[in-house]
Amino acid sequence: MGESVMEGTIIKWNKKVGDVVKKDEMIFEISTDKVDTEIPSPEAGTLVEILVGEQETVEVGTIVAKLSVGDQVKVQVQVQESKKEENKKEQVQEIKSMHDNFSKPVDFHSVEKGSGSGFYSPLVLSIAQKENITFDELKSIKGTGQEGRVSKKDVLGYIEKRKTSGVQVQEQVQGRKENKRKTIPSTSQTVYNAADVERIPMDNIRQRIMDHMVHSRDTSVHVTGLIEVDMTRIHNYISAKKDEIMKNENAKITYMAFIADAVVKSLKKYPLVNSSIDGNSILQKKFINLGIAVAIEPTGLIVPNIKGAGDRNVIGLAKAIADLANRARNKKLTPDDISNGTFTITNYGVFGTIFGTPIINQPEVAILGVGAVQKKPVVIEVDGSDTFAVRHIMALTLSHDHRLVDGMLGGMFLKNIKEVLENFDGIM
Repeated sequence: MGESVMEGTIIKWNKKVGDVVKKDEMIFEISTDKVDTEIPSPEAGTLVEILVGEQETVEVGTIVAKLSVGDQVKVQVQVQESKKEENKKEQVQEIKSMHDNFSKPVDFHSVEKGSGSGFYSPLVLSIAQKENITFDELKSIKGTGQEGRVSKKDVLGYIEKRKTSGVQVQEQVQGRKENKRKTIPSTSQTVYNAADVERIPMDNIRQRIMDHMVHSRDTSVHVTGLIEVDMTRIHNYISAKKDEIMKNENAKITYMAFIADAVVKSLKKYPLVNSSIDGNSILQKKFINLGIAVAIEPTGLIVPNIKGAGDRNVIGLAKAIADLANRARNKKLTPDDISNGTFTITNYGVFGTIFGTPIINQPEVAILGVGAVQKKPVVIEVDGSDTFAVRHIMALTLSHDHRLVDGMLGGMFLKNIKEVLENFDGIM
């Protein structure tokens, strides 16, 4: 999995015990701190034992399964292991992937109303939270309101009755000390009815994105600069040449290839932006590994990088971008594909977003956000006179680490990207 990868989590087994497996057939999926990928079978045979289950994390080098490669294989599943798995399934709640949760439509129908149905007014829930009344206790209260709902009067009566008994109060104090009682959850003073909320566990990708973003926020001093670029020349070139380039070069030419080319040229002119910080030292890279953020449905994001981007032209960059995006979405990336990046581009404009403030991809010191290209009326100069014209305008935002890249350097870097794009002469 690469020298820097220390452990991995089994996401999914594509085969079960007893299945016949072909050589190079994808046998399981694994998630590491670098990448999620599918692992092919090293040999043809029969899967006789799975040693590491789904969602389990183990160190690199751990045997996760046994494969029998003999000509005649009789699979024997031990009864003890079978019972162990059954008991495990009973004890551990099945972990759903975020994709399963987000790919199905959410049913927003109203829950059945009435006492014990899980429907309570905000006032009742607020009183319950304040008095440490659990949902189980709420369900036990007989409602006298409309359609049998528990009213304010009902819950206050229950509280008064509970105080007179003294037993429940003592149990609550003990419960709070031991932190064992299930009280009504609250976030920012908001009380939610459990029947109206679905708890979705984060998958490995989402957890790593979360950790990575918080780490970046707490590490870099983020400053963002914005500049508008006239993409009309490039727009016209793409419209006129895209079919020819596809036929001759087998490459789909897009705005992103030209932006990547402009970034590479600007990094060569301002190499400090292509650096990282190590303590009190600056590590200025002599190579350009250009990261391209790729969105993965439903809520994932990964940043593979183009190795040696400084040695490629626009066509070469277009091919590399398409290849990385395809392999990212089909889980064909290797740890090397997302390691050792020096600068990142994120294209939220593909979703129609005009501009944003991206978070720096550590340990880099800057990231470029690409907005949607829009037709806008702008003032241009023709023969010494100002006039209005409709142009294809795009907003670029540069988030940079002010510990190293100050406003002047960030501004000059953005301006150079703008000049390269607007002065494109059609030669690649």
